[in-house]
Amino acid sequence: MLTRFLIAGALSAAFVSPVFAQADMICDQDGLSKVETEVGAFTDATRKDYAEKELAMAKEAMAANDAEKCKTHMANALKGGSSD
Repeated sequence: MLTRFLIAGALSAAFVSPVFAQADMICDQDGLSKVETEVGAFTDATRKDYAEKELAMAKEAMAANDAEKCKTHMANALKGGSSD
């Protein structure tokens, strides 16, 4: 029984952590500038290209006043297509 609770807890933590990482992002010009700076530091061309596309979509979402979509694209840009 305890094992089931531990497994359930581990699985829920895996799904909740990306939400918390995204929760502290603010979709405004300052937030986008910070992400843009971090993306500019990427050295892998494929990763940087992916991140720049996500950043462009984040800017479009901000212009459309869709904060949740903007945060999602900002988070994706920071991940740069990595699987973690």
